[in-house]
Amino acid sequence: MITDSPALSFEIPARDALGREHVEGKLVAEEKSLQFYWRFRDRTFKSLGEDMRIIVLDYANVESVTLKTMLGRWKPRLLVKLTDPRPLDAVPGTQVGAATLWLARRGGVAEAKAFIKMIDYRKSDAVANARIARMSELDDKPGML
Repeated sequence: MITDSPALSFEIPARDALGREHVEGKLVAEEKSLQFYWRFRDRTFKSLGEDMRIIVLDYANVESVTLKTMLGRWKPRLLVKLTDPRPLDAVPGTQVGAATLWLARRGGVAEAKAFIKMIDYRKSDAVANARIARMSELDDKPGML
């Protein structure tokens, strides 16, 4: 069965005036994990950066995903917080365990809201499956309970 997973394009702007360390990428909400595709562009005057890299994030590691808008719908941002900060260490412009992602499209607010709902659903599903696995693990051990 072929399904299209919800995805959002994003940017992390360069941290200096010369446009170094500009990051562009895509968040994809796959069924089993949140996939963080990103490309590091060395300079803004360079047409293409490196090849896309991928960071696979388990939904249990996602603490929260929130949408921030300024002045209505101008420059919407997605704030992704993780419980374990190590996966985002290599991405420039991220904070410890969090990333502020600027949505690449103007009409992305409605898409971002639907994307956040999907992530919340898949996160709760992952937590429920972990609890079920833990309970069955306790039931299988002799002498427990």
